[in-house]
Amino acid sequence: MIEFDNVQALWLLLLTPFFWLLELIIARRQQKKMLKAFHHATLPRIQNDFGKSLRSWKRNLEMIAFILLIIALSGPKVGAELREIQREGVDLIIALDLSRSMTVEDISPNRLDRAKFEIRKLIHKLRGDRVGLIAFAGVAHLHCPLTLDHSAALMLLDVMDEKLLPVQGTALADAVNIARKSFSITEKKHKALIIISDGEDHEKAVSDAVNAAINEGIVIYSVGVGTLSGGPIPIKKNDQVSDFMRNGSGQIIISQLTESSLREIAQSSGGQYVRLTDLKEPLEKIYQDIGTLEQKQFQTHQFSQYENIYYIPLFFAVLFSFFVFALPQTWQKKGGTQQ
Repeated sequence: MIEFDNVQALWLLLLTPFFWLLELIIARRQQKKMLKAFHHATLPRIQNDFGKSLRSWKRNLEMIAFILLIIALSGPKVGAELREIQREGVDLIIALDLSRSMTVEDISPNRLDRAKFEIRKLIHKLRGDRVGLIAFAGVAHLHCPLTLDHSAALMLLDVMDEKLLPVQGTALADAVNIARKSFSITEKKHKALIIISDGEDHEKAVSDAVNAAINEGIVIYSVGVGTLSGGPIPIKKNDQVSDFMRNGSGQIIISQLTESSLREIAQSSGGQYVRLTDLKEPLEKIYQDIGTLEQKQFQTHQFSQYENIYYIPLFFAVLFSFFVFALPQTWQKKGGTQQ
């Protein structure tokens, strides 16, 4: 497995075609000068195929040396062994509400983007914990199974938006049931579920799903997103607000944070309820409480003991550069004629 300490340096490889084209232009200009200076019948006597081939080889060696130098600058390194790593943590699933009401801009920039920002910060702080993602609106689905690959979870989080699910609503009961199935059924500990929602339009079946989760040892935390005064739900066309959602009589619908159900869910399971805007680090408070849960061991494999191998491409870059400077510009035959 190969990694790079300075992968940004590889962007310099995009300059290679430009340098090659520049060399070609210079070579053609030199050829035109030779044609002007010598008669076309005389030119073959002072140039031969070997001389042209020599100049071509020098140009190619220059390009190869340049490419190898960039690879050396990027700091390539190779994983020397595959080790089994033991980690301790909990299984954590984050259920994120993707209903249209989450696009309300009563908090900056809007409810959904602010929630994703806080989730991103939380995932960066995870240590040995496995994390999973559930998206829910009118339906719910497991967007990211439990994993120790936090970078993969972050990548999947980025694509979660209000357009991801085809049915609108707030199927929180489905989200809780999917979380239950995602956790280990045989274990009754070290399982936590964080529900992030504005609390609107929760189904009546939520209490049954929550009770089943509690019986399976899942601690549920909830985060309320939005304000009590609320705001209109925007309708966008081409990423621009064209109108707001209206009821049957044409009045603009105001979406407000509904905390009662979210608080009840958290308190009944032994978790906590937090309003997203009340704390500077709202999910940090929840993660600290999750840290008090009993930890379990996870086994994973990773490449370790990376060895830097930048010196290999650097050596060949220097070697080819030496050949470029050592080879003559022209080839002189016996008898004194330059080729």
